[in-house]
Amino acid sequence: MQARMMRIVRRAAVAICVATAVWRVHPGLAAPPEGGTNGARSKARSEFETTYPAASPLAKTIGRAADAAMDTAASGDLAAAQSQADAAFLLACAYGSDREIDAFREADFARRLIKQLNHAPDATRGDILFYLRAHPALAHTLVFAIRAGDDVAGIYRLLDRLRGDRPVQLERYPELATALCVVRDRPRRGFNEPNVPATDPLDVLDFYVAHERQMFYGLRGVPVELLIYVVDNPATLDDMNWAVNKYAGTRDVGALFFTIAYDYDFYYGNADQKLRSVPGGYSLPNILKVGGICADRAYFATSVGKSIGIPSAWTEGDSAMSGHAWVGFLKDDGRSAAWDFDSGRYDDYQAVRGNVTDPQTGESVADSTVGLLSDLIGTSPMLRQDAVALVDAANMWGATDGNATPPEFPTQLLPISGSGKTAAKPPAPRSILADGELELVEMGLRQFADYPPGWTTVADLARDGKMSEPQKQKWADLTQRMCGQRHMDFAVSVLEPMVQTVADCYDQSRMWDVIFKYVQARPDLAADVRLRQARMWEKQSDPTRAGQCYEEVLQHYINAGPFALRALEGAESALRQLGQEQRVLDLYAEATKLVTKPEQLSGRPEYIRESNWYKVREGYARKLDDAGQKQLADQIRSEDAKG
Repeated sequence: MQARMMRIVRRAAVAICVATAVWRVHPGLAAPPEGGTNGARSKARSEFETTYPAASPLAKTIGRAADAAMDTAASGDLAAAQSQADAAFLLACAYGSDREIDAFREADFARRLIKQLNHAPDATRGDILFYLRAHPALAHTLVFAIRAGDDVAGIYRLLDRLRGDRPVQLERYPELATALCVVRDRPRRGFNEPNVPATDPLDVLDFYVAHERQMFYGLRGVPVELLIYVVDNPATLDDMNWAVNKYAGTRDVGALFFTIAYDYDFYYGNADQKLRSVPGGYSLPNILKVGGICADRAYFATSVGKSIGIPSAWTEGDSAMSGHAWVGFLKDDGRSAAWDFDSGRYDDYQAVRGNVTDPQTGESVADSTVGLLSDLIGTSPMLRQDAVALVDAANMWGATDGNATPPEFPTQLLPISGSGKTAAKPPAPRSILADGELELVEMGLRQFADYPPGWTTVADLARDGKMSEPQKQKWADLTQRMCGQRHMDFAVSVLEPMVQTVADCYDQSRMWDVIFKYVQARPDLAADVRLRQARMWEKQSDPTRAGQCYEEVLQHYINAGPFALRALEGAESALRQLGQEQRVLDLYAEATKLVTKPEQLSGRPEYIRESNWYKVREGYARKLDDAGQKQLADQIRSEDAKG
């Protein structure tokens, strides 16, 4: 399996080796500061200058300041160290260009690490800092992997456990250890068995290390962003061992979904679920033995995938019929790897958004956002960290909100004339308006385009009304070019606030039309665009145009998802505003002709009631009641009751 990983990420392996070599010659990170615990140093050159001798004068100045902050942290004064690190990073924010990328990264590393150390256990904080400076690959991987909202204290408690109980594994597998720390930082419970604690993180680490050769993509060099979809394995340790022994080497995790017999007796209400009565309870072997419904099939395929080292995700979505669960996984086609979210996705769900739980944050994200992670293959960890640092810089610079005085440019960097006076004026600092933030974000995304928080920052600037129309046009073009058709959900989420904040309603409508054409291959997204367009016209008190948008959704997308019900309500509201209440009954009658009955749910009223078919017909029956046509309403309800 390791051979496959080497074939797929050969470029990444080279980049990782180069980056690690750079880190390992970083003297200040490879050993405690010279001159005692106060961090005083006798070296003429800073760690940064030693590591990056060709850096620009400004980069060296920023690097020296970051080094000094790390030394202050080593002395125990974290408050002073944080101030130093923030000042160094702010200097980069104000004047740094693409010539100072390394300085951005190292200053942000110092700033992030010092801030995170405040959450480390008091008794071992100094030891942890000493350890991380001695293990720079792990330090950089961990520090840049931690996201806003993470339980930083839990992450560092787990790091402390690993450092004490698994020091060799921690050093050899920095990506795996980091993934465990950011995913297993909080107590977890077993899937479908809430009273069963999840497997201990140290046992999870031991399992993957023991079976490294059986992991499909290996372990070393696999990016943390992908490994979090491996180590969040919900299976018990016994099930993980069973899975790796039975399925190691399996390439198509999605096909495992269909190896599980469907429990039709339970689905149709004829019997209790077999999994609840079989000896041994809910387990992978029992699911394979007696079968289950879609959630169990998805759990089986996902858990096996994770157990054999393939990043996998339990995925769910809602169609016009009902909810469904399937599996997404990183699929190797022999030449490259890409996320596959089609396996187990029934026909009715092919054109709907799938949702995945982010293992690190617990938040629901679109499957297309997870799809961005396939582009991590072949990228340098240093470039990914550059993107994090530059987006951090944009957010820090934006947080000043124009109220702070930018730092002065270091006068010692200006050329000196023969008379001893500076021969040039200092450069102007970066704009404190949105264009300064956008410049930093663009620098970061050009290092690594598939860093979602960078795009989120752009979307937030648009949502807050801070982007000009030319800026929106530029970033709309960049979004479509850099995100592309492969990540359509994600691209639309970035584009939406740019469009919604266009002041002129006619210009905004034209932009919605452009996006509509862009997403027509996805009925759920196309319908969502028309619904947003309709709400815009509602705010403009234009029920005619709003009603046209709602009726288009009903005519073309009523069977594509649950959003059709919102369109029906919106169309009814528009008719009433136009004084055309008499057309409401016809609207519902037409909708009942367009909506499709979910034949596969026949005989299961509890599922039928979740479908568009049932809800549209029930809405029509209520309108008939209101119109005094009780006999026809009763007839519809009688038909619905039969399923």
